[in-house]
Parts: sequence; C-alpha cells; structure tokens
Amino acid sequence: MERKLSDFLGLLAQNIINVTDTAFLGRVGEVELGASAMGGLFYICVFTIAFGFSVGSQILIARRNGEGRYKDVGPVMIQGGIFLLGLAVLMFGLTHLLAPSIVRLLISSDSIFDATMEFLNWRIWGFFFAFVNVMFRALYIGITRTKVLTMNAVVMALVNVLLDYILIFGKFGMPEMGIKGAAVASVMAEAASLAFFLIYTYAKVDFKKFGLNHWQKIDFSLLGKILSISCFTMIQYFWPWLLGLSFHRDRTVGSTRAGDCQYRA
Repeated sequence: MERKLSDFLGLLAQNIINVTDTAFLGRVGEVELGASAMGGLFYICVFTIAFGFSVGSQILIARRNGEGRYKDVGPVMIQGGIFLLGLAVLMFGLTHLLAPSIVRLLISSDSIFDATMEFLNWRIWGFFFAFVNVMFRALYIGITRTKVLTMNAVVMALVNVLLDYILIFGKFGMPEMGIKGAAVASVMAEAASLAFFLIYTYAKVDFKKFGLNHWQKIDFSLLGKILSISCFTMIQYFWPWLLGLSFHRDRTVGSTRAGDCQYRA
C-alpha cells in the first residue's frame, strides 16, 4: 500500500503538467499537440530515472524513521539531493546532445520534429527542479507526512495552468509563445513546486530532529547504500516509459503526416 501511494504521489505532479499542456496546446494546432505529447513522454522517460532513485531513498528514509533513527533521515535526504542535482546536470547535457538524434528516429514529420525540439530545448531546464523535488517527496512519504504532497501538487497545477494561459496565448502583455510557452510554464511550475517544498520544510520540519541542520560533504558509502536499493527501481520505472515512447512513435508516424500537411497548408 505504501509503495503504491509512493508511485501515485510521485508521478502525479508530472502527469498533471502533461495533461495541462495537452489541454491548452490542443487549441493551438495538431502539430503542437503531437509535439508536446512526444516531448512530454521523452521528458518523463528521463525523469523516471530520478524518480526510481528517490523511491530507493524513500525506502531507506522510511526504515530509519520507523526505527526511530530520526537523525539519520537527514543525511539520506541531503546525499540524495546532491546526487540528483549532479544527475540533473548530466541528463541535461546528454539530452541536449542526443535528443535530436533520438527524436528524429521517433518522428518522421519535419514540422513535428522541429516543434518537439523547440519544446524540449526549454523543457529540459526542468530537470534541475524536478530531480530535487522527488527527494522532497521521498522525505515526506518516508516520514509519513503525505498531505504536503497534495498541497504541492495543487500549487504546481495552479501555476502551470496560469502560466500556460499567459505564455501560450500571449495574455497580460506577454508575447504569444505557443509550444515554447508551454515548456517554459512547465519549468516555472516545477520551480514553484521546489520553492513550496523549501518554504514548507523550513517552516514545518524540525531540522535538528531529522538531522537536516548540518551540511555534509559527499558520502560515497551512503550513496552506495542508496544506489544498491535504487538501481532496480530506476530500471523498473524507466523501462515501461521507454516502451511507451516507442509505442507512441508507431502511432505518431501514421498520424503526423496529416498534421504535417495541415501545418504546411
């Protein structure tokens, strides 16, 4: 039950963002709609690697919290956050370099390829916020304070809806950005989510009790312990989304030709 709750709450926010982007871009055009769907799936594929790591971290946090070793919770959170921030830098660089070649294999339409890359070039900045966010989710699930995750999801959804409306359609004096606006709005929503976690944690969590009041250097021994638990879950969550991306490619190849013709017309 706890594992299912972790899965649901962990991926809820990303699904909210994707659904919101799809809803708004559906009013812009079929090319933008298809590109955002493909770009969103690509983003989640990479995101699930970080999410899988956070699930392993959450298991370790929950174990230490259940054993009453509260001061040992913080080091897991801090080391996990450092690792995922470094992973975000790595994934940002790899995606920037490799995404064009990968996406070209998945999309035959030039117009949808260009729109997908326009979306991804902005969307991948969200790695720096989303990867850290999942460690906060691991913390709060591990110490059984899951209500904050619902609050955070609401904040993220509201920010994303508002910014999607403003940036996609150019409201309140902002330029009309289209699919680029959807990507920027999603990144800003993840940044707002991280800001919410930071403020809430500072205001509501006992730093001394959970060992969060001391900054630590990289502890390779602890990271190895987390990775020994997380390596399987990282693969477990990444693999189905990779298959889903491949399946979406088969559907896209047939449908994008019609969208490409409409785009050129």
